[in-house]
Amino acid sequence: MKKIYISHLSEHLEEELEEEFYLKEIALSYTEGNGIPYLFLKLQDKTGVIYGRIWENNIDERYLHFKGKVIKIWGEVLKNYKNQLEFTIQKISPVTEYSLSSFIDGLNELEKEHYLNLLDKQSSLVSHAPFRELLNLVLKGQKNRLAETPAGLTCSGAYNGALLVQTVSVTSIAIQIIRSQKMYAYHPDLKIPYQEDLLITGSLLFGIGITNLYTPFPEAEKVSEYALLPKDILSIQIIESYIKEMKHHISTEDKNLLYNVIQTAYKKERWKAMNREALILNLAYTSYLQISSMEFYMTENQQKSGAVYVSKLNNYLYLSKTKLQGGIGNAPTSIHK
Repeated sequence: MKKIYISHLSEHLEEELEEEFYLKEIALSYTEGNGIPYLFLKLQDKTGVIYGRIWENNIDERYLHFKGKVIKIWGEVLKNYKNQLEFTIQKISPVTEYSLSSFIDGLNELEKEHYLNLLDKQSSLVSHAPFRELLNLVLKGQKNRLAETPAGLTCSGAYNGALLVQTVSVTSIAIQIIRSQKMYAYHPDLKIPYQEDLLITGSLLFGIGITNLYTPFPEAEKVSEYALLPKDILSIQIIESYIKEMKHHISTEDKNLLYNVIQTAYKKERWKAMNREALILNLAYTSYLQISSMEFYMTENQQKSGAVYVSKLNNYLYLSKTKLQGGIGNAPTSIHK
């Protein structure tokens, strides 16, 4: 049974440990210069990744066949020359009884159900018949994969179901922006209505191609043949496959507007959108990514306070000493990432 997670290994420096991990990678390597053989291991649990080495005297060729399995290791946590934690391992053995949830980070069944219900509610807001049918076909066909796929392989999107959370969150932000504009950004001479159905459809489908790009944890790999194309094209490929099944006719203008919105979502700031709906989705997605990234690194540094420099962001984050609470409404239960 797993007791100590990777996120807490720093508290056990130079201790002899007996612990369980998912063996993501293992390979025979040699030291530079004198060529001493060792096994290099990449170990994982739901809180992160750590590397380990099995030196020459303890190498067993059978260990190479344990890749992709949950193993028990006997070893010591030390700091390497880069001042990073690393295991020096004496031996490993496969584990037969374990809970996979200890080794992969992702939505539990209640959280999946919650986000899938939100997804259904968002899609039900679309009244334009071709868009509504398209959403029903795509989301029904991709629902299971959407609920298992990570949004990325590192940082805030690196957990099973992150793509579902991202889709619901970005769509929610986009809906709030367009409704705020419709309600409060009044100008007596501007009367062109917003296309809310276009925006919601684009928001729900712009990331659907990622279901083909990444495999779920614990394997969590980028699928090489899909890595050849950008994410917007991957999404359009999936949408095209479902359009063939539609009973309603979708006009060329509707389809191309939708594809333009999807492509614009991934564009950088210098890109000039051709319609307001595309710009709103771009803003919603960009905002979601930036806020999620900040939350990820703030969580990593939550034991600190004040201005904290984060090298991966090349920026400082400020962590308040006093945790202020409150706001509008009730905050939803947070999901551990």
